[in-house]
Amino acid sequence: MAIINLKDIEYLDTINKKLVFNNEQSSLTLLSFKKGMKRTLHTDKKDEVAQIIEGKAQITIGKEKYILKENEMIIMPQNIAHGLLAIEDTKMLLLRPKHEHND
Repeated sequence: MAIINLKDIEYLDTINKKLVFNNEQSSLTLLSFKKGMKRTLHTDKKDEVAQIIEGKAQITIGKEKYILKENEMIIMPQNIAHGLLAIEDTKMLLLRPKHEHND
């Protein structure tokens, strides 16, 4: 077992994804988004949890928009469209049960 630094991911010109762990039940992914980057609206068959590690992002869930900053998290419910807009350079942790996207 190794200690993982959650801020140890670079900002790239595309969304950077770093898999922290992956097993038969779930996965945990560290992501970084430069300011202005978007994750388009999509739906998932299971709930997901997003936690902001650094920066600030707008997360859309259905018709609602939420501004999340460092040390805040949100649950994105299954079968409801959700997406992200990086308001600042942002690092995020994404916990997902095993599933496939609906889109």
